[in-house]
Amino acid sequence: MSAVLHVISDRTRHRSPLLETLVRSAEGGADVIQIREKKAPVSETYSLVTELQRQLFAKQQSPAVFVNDRVDVAFAANLAGVHLASKSLPIPVVDQLRRRVNWSGQIGCSVHSLDEALAAEQAGADYVTFGHIYASESHPGMPPRGLYALRRVVDALSIPVIAIGGIDRSNLAPVLETNCSGVAVIGAVVSAANPLEATRTLKEIINDSPTLPKIPFARH
Repeated sequence: MSAVLHVISDRTRHRSPLLETLVRSAEGGADVIQIREKKAPVSETYSLVTELQRQLFAKQQSPAVFVNDRVDVAFAANLAGVHLASKSLPIPVVDQLRRRVNWSGQIGCSVHSLDEALAAEQAGADYVTFGHIYASESHPGMPPRGLYALRRVVDALSIPVIAIGGIDRSNLAPVLETNCSGVAVIGAVVSAANPLEATRTLKEIINDSPTLPKIPFARH
């Protein structure tokens, strides 16, 4: 099974209307679309994810839809996953809530070191994103972690590791050689003039990669 492609939204960087951009990325083959609305009211985030679900259903597209941080939105909209950051609810609390409400979604977590990755796995995360791998517009002035650090995390964990940070068509192949389970991108798709073609190009590189992730990424 090939590595997976996560496309993450960013209202400050999209060139086309945001919903159109995300739907186009689904048409291009994105496996996961993650809505990240850090400053938006919860009602706006809920409206965005439900409208995205409606449009994807209408176009018969079926990527998994995740939301960043908003556990309540993930449950209310029955999303495929929620992605947690360091300031989000703790992973064990979300896992407990997941079992209580019988929600079948994934719990992901952002990590930036091997120790953080191991702790997230121990706490019950289904996957982690590790980065930033390359210099990234999302982390200006911060040195990247690099491919060696990514490979260490991939080798140490038994859950999927998704690489993130500055990844685009020009540098994707070396990332895949670490046997990570996938990559997450923002600017490579949402800032593209043609999000569909940008996504399709990334998926072609992924599908042509001779390496295989240790663990396929699947819904919980």
